[in-house]
Amino acid sequence: MKTPDLVFRGRRLSSDRALVLAAVEVLPEPSAARDAVRSAVADGTDLVSFAGTGAEALVEWARETFPGLVVGADTADPSVAAACCEAGADLIVARADLAEVAARFGAGYAASSVPGAAELPAAGVVLDVGVLRTAPPVGDVPVLAEVAGDGTPGGLALAALAASAGVAILRTKHVRQVRHVAEMAASIAGTRPPAKAVRWE
Repeated sequence: MKTPDLVFRGRRLSSDRALVLAAVEVLPEPSAARDAVRSAVADGTDLVSFAGTGAEALVEWARETFPGLVVGADTADPSVAAACCEAGADLIVARADLAEVAARFGAGYAASSVPGAAELPAAGVVLDVGVLRTAPPVGDVPVLAEVAGDGTPGGLALAALAASAGVAILRTKHVRQVRHVAEMAASIAGTRPPAKAVRWE
């Protein structure tokens, strides 16, 4: 269940567990979104994506503040996607067909269907299956998913199921809990050593 190598605009992501993407809404007060990113980074997120008007300013801030962080833009608007890529976004989480924009900037691309654009390298394309309520569909293309009940006990159980089934990226607003679940699932599967080994007598 090792996460496949993913490359978003030259940034390689490789892990022995499912990756965690912090979903951040662009709120009327930008400082709240910046605080959310700082908290997500402290909790161990692998990626962050911004959704909402004004995302490009936050992309630029995140790129400057956390140079090693993979930063994405969650949008259906080609002009917003392009502006975010110009500001430093590595990934487009597409709510419409934005494959041309991703290809133009060499950005990673996550969408509900896999595009046929030859300019998009396979290592940068992810299938976004949306919100999961049952066992996830996992095939040849890396999968990005959010689980129903994100952050609740039931949601965390479903996140563990998704990670065990091979989902590559878990989108969440509860980074620390979901990362712990991803690590636990990987340890059970044997792709990652446990954080603490306890021998029962």
